[in-house]
Amino acid sequence: MASAMMRGLINKQVVKPEQLYCISEFGRGAGAFSKKTGANTCGNSSSDLIAASDILVLAFKPQQLETQASQVAEINNRLVLSILAGTSLDKLQKHIPNAGTLVRTMPNTPGRIGAGMTAFCTKDRLGDTDRKALVAILGSLGDVIEIEEDLMDVHTAVSGSGPAYVFEMIVALAEAGTKEGLSSDLALQSAKQTVLGAAALARQADETPEELRNQVTSKGGTTAAGLQAMAEGNFRNLIHQTVQAAKQRSIEMGKE
Repeated sequence: MASAMMRGLINKQVVKPEQLYCISEFGRGAGAFSKKTGANTCGNSSSDLIAASDILVLAFKPQQLETQASQVAEINNRLVLSILAGTSLDKLQKHIPNAGTLVRTMPNTPGRIGAGMTAFCTKDRLGDTDRKALVAILGSLGDVIEIEEDLMDVHTAVSGSGPAYVFEMIVALAEAGTKEGLSSDLALQSAKQTVLGAAALARQADETPEELRNQVTSKGGTTAAGLQAMAEGNFRNLIHQTVQAAKQRSIEMGKE
């Protein structure tokens, strides 16, 4: 996710690569990203990173917050964006007591091509300078919404994890096409473009997704037969269960 965010910033020319500083566990990830983009690395030194940066993004695993406590405690009077799933603003405040402004946010991986969906929340009202910086950073990734913190877990389940569900749908659709006679390359190409086209139409059309579905569904036709199979398989309930499971895991991670 950190790489996706930095690529989005670079691709949208919000910052130049040399304005970015990064560290990673053992330095391998940061080193590889630096070689590809020209961004700076600070080895494994969080102190050097903090000293070099006006804005900090916390993008390690949520379970690592306790082990990183002494490092993040050094952050003083900075704008801090956290993408740690399930990690509340109160918990962040406990570990970063002297941060200037704390923002809890959850982008998703399509942000790396500027097609992301990001939500954020804060405890305190953002000043003009911080809000401008935040909008520039998150806006480079795609759409941005501000929500209440108690909605962040469900946003994580729907949009943060959602791309993985769509990728799984593409794989399943392509596999089905292959089993029914298409070559694997043609089936994958068809599945990708079908999902892309349907999503683009849903975004641009005035009709609701349900209305768009009905427009392509003729009584007794092929689409109706396919939709009937989805209904019999309780497809919508499965998606609901998927989101519920991801939301619950986000809540659990916040308690660990």
